[in-house]
Amino acid sequence: MLLAMSDEHADFGHPASSRFGTGLAEAPLVLSQELANTIGIDHLPELVDLLGQVDTAQHWIDAVVPHWCASFGAGDPHLVVTATELPRLRAVRDALRSVIGKAEDPRGDALIAGTAAIAVTRAGAHLEPVGSGASWLASAIAVEAASAHAQDSFRRLKLCHQQRCGVAFYDRSKNNSRVWHDTATCGNQVNSRAHRARRREQSS
Repeated sequence: MLLAMSDEHADFGHPASSRFGTGLAEAPLVLSQELANTIGIDHLPELVDLLGQVDTAQHWIDAVVPHWCASFGAGDPHLVVTATELPRLRAVRDALRSVIGKAEDPRGDALIAGTAAIAVTRAGAHLEPVGSGASWLASAIAVEAASAHAQDSFRRLKLCHQQRCGVAFYDRSKNNSRVWHDTATCGNQVNSRAHRARRREQSS
């Protein structure tokens, strides 16, 4: 196993994902889900892009990164967000969302590249992100993805198929078949639209 999460810190706050009422992903995809869910929702003004302004981005970093580092035994890089760094942080997020998006998405060949330090002990191998700012974040996401792929769990991190949503969720279903982050809301909306469309076709 490339990454091991400490149970002591497993239940840290997830301010981005909690806004959407979706459960937290299993290790080692916690940070990836959080980053993917920093998006804003256009038709819901109260759900702002957490990487849209320096203050909201710094608040998210401060809430998530130190706990993630403690959970995975990594050194806290003490990231400081600047106006210059904001577009780089969003670029990492966009690449991640493209990677976990629909298979037919033409942006699905996006690349998340990072650098990691590798430590090998009798207990196993440990990867630790290297870099600063957005480059550290990209490295942390790449480390998570590498570990999740090794556990065959990366495919369970998905984006909601509701066009106006796109919330990242972790699919815990046995056959990995979920497509909505919340069936009661997004699933019902899509199904209701499909039902109305069928009725219109039948009546024409």
